Amino acid sequence: MKSTKKLKLLVASLVMVGSTGVLMANDTNATKKQDDTKSAVLLDNKVVSGTTIGHYQKPGAPVDLTYDSTRIQPDEIGDVNITLTTPLKSGDMEVDISIDKELEQVGSAYSTISFPLSEDQKEYKINLQVKGKQDGLYYIRLLIKVDDGTGVKMRALAVPVYVGNGVLQRKTTKTIKALGGENLSVAKAKETVKIIK
Repeated sequence: MKSTKKLKLLVASLVMVGSTGVLMANDTNATKKQDDTKSAVLLDNKVVSGTTIGHYQKPGAPVDLTYDSTRIQPDEIGDVNITLTTPLKSGDMEVDISIDKELEQVGSAYSTISFPLSEDQKEYKINLQVKGKQDGLYYIRLLIKVDDGTGVKMRALAVPVYVGNGVLQRKTTKTIKALGGENLSVAKAKETVKIIK
């Protein structure tokens, strides 16, 4: 039974990564807990940590990500500390930052950050503060562009931010059975009639 649940979780994760085209850093502090009414990812610790170092990487910019993300309650401010690592010793790295609309960046807001790459440095830090108004799992997405003189290479990464219980509350829809046994969801519709003269 446990192996079936793990397989379902793995398949769901692969589908999510495949459909968004974004590689998310593996969460190292998250544990699964079962509730009577729903299954949710809850965290034992206040800080969620993850990294892409040592995991499969599609061809693209040779950049890895390590992060610490504070789990927050609604309207609470949390720190998200990101470290980008690259073996490149020259060129430029530009990072475009986009945040899910349910999150708000607090303090210094960045949409693009640039780093000149050098031999003396292989780690580049980005520190953000965010807050959210409702429970859910949201993402800070990074599009990293590296120009090392041979052309521009890119890599897309995402950092999770857990607000409240980390589960987005969705509105329930009414379902009915069709004659063939299929489930149909029923939604309210608004109809407009225009008389043409």
